[in-house]
Amino acid sequence: MRIRRFLPATVLFSGALAAGATGWATRQEDLFRAGTLGMVAAVPLVYWAMITHTHQVTDEQLEKARQEGYVKALDHVGRGVIDVPPPPSPGLCDHCGRDRSPADVISLADRRRPDAITNPEEKRAVP
Repeated sequence: MRIRRFLPATVLFSGALAAGATGWATRQEDLFRAGTLGMVAAVPLVYWAMITHTHQVTDEQLEKARQEGYVKALDHVGRGVIDVPPPPSPGLCDHCGRDRSPADVISLADRRRPDAITNPEEKRAVP
C-alpha cells in the first residue's frame, strides 16, 4: 500500500533526474530543461507521499498506544489501583476529636484574637 504512493513520485523524479543528467552531460538543452521541469513537477508529489506516509505511521502508533493503554487500564482496574477511595465518614476527627471539615478548609475558630469583637454594632466606627 505504501509503495503505491511512493512509486509514481519516485518514477517521475528518477526519470526526470536521468533525463536532466543526460541532457546536461550531452549538452542538449531541451533534454536538460525537460528533466529539470520534470524534477520540479515531481517535488510536490514526493512531499505529498512523504506526508501521507508520516500520517499513516502516526495513526498506527496512536492505535497501538490506545490499545496498550486499554490493556493497562484493565490491568489497573483488576489490581484495584484506580478504585475511587471512599468519602470520609461524617463525625468526629480521629486525631483531634472535633467535627470533620473538608480537607482544604482551615478553621479560623481557634485562630481568633482573644479581644476580637463579636458584636457587629461594636465594629462600627465611633463618630
